Amino acid sequence: MNGKQVIKILIRNGWEVLRVTGSHHRLGKNQDRTTVPVHGSRDLGPGPDPCDRKTDRSKIKMKPLYAAKITKDEDGYFLVTFPDLDEAITDGETMEEALFNAQEVLTLTIESRMDEGMDIPEPRRIKGKDIHYIAPVARVQAALLVHKARGERSLADLARALDTSWPSAQRLENPHHSPTLKILDKAAATLGKKLILSFE
Repeated sequence: MNGKQVIKILIRNGWEVLRVTGSHHRLGKNQDRTTVPVHGSRDLGPGPDPCDRKTDRSKIKMKPLYAAKITKDEDGYFLVTFPDLDEAITDGETMEEALFNAQEVLTLTIESRMDEGMDIPEPRRIKGKDIHYIAPVARVQAALLVHKARGERSLADLARALDTSWPSAQRLENPHHSPTLKILDKAAATLGKKLILSFE
């Protein structure tokens, strides 16, 4: 069954499309969420195995790299699942396409969870030969990191410390907004952190 067919079935069963990013459709019904990749007429194959969670439970501090399990299916496609985010599923014809799609679906999932006020789990370090660590796009990383670093501190307190308006401080946690490095550096210092950039 391909992605379009799965979406039709979900819609008939009361689900609605909440957002589309690239080839990935995020659907919701009540409090449930799922993401369905639409990559042509390709069969989606099986979803993630909920029993397959080999972890050491240590957290990756302030580095939003999520473990993606990438396995090759019987048709030669690379299936991508995220153990920390069950609704984030995609695939690719090649490993390069699978990694590209993995970042796209991870970005969509975290962005949507932030927009919907849903919990975003801390990424876990997971061991295994099929594990690759994926980061969402930079603007989503920035919003997520500021949100996590702020913790219980109010946005008003952050705005005062940054000597800016409340809407400006709120934009720092907006996954659709791309703050400047200068503002991110100032926010990190205000929150007792350091901004460190790297190319990987």
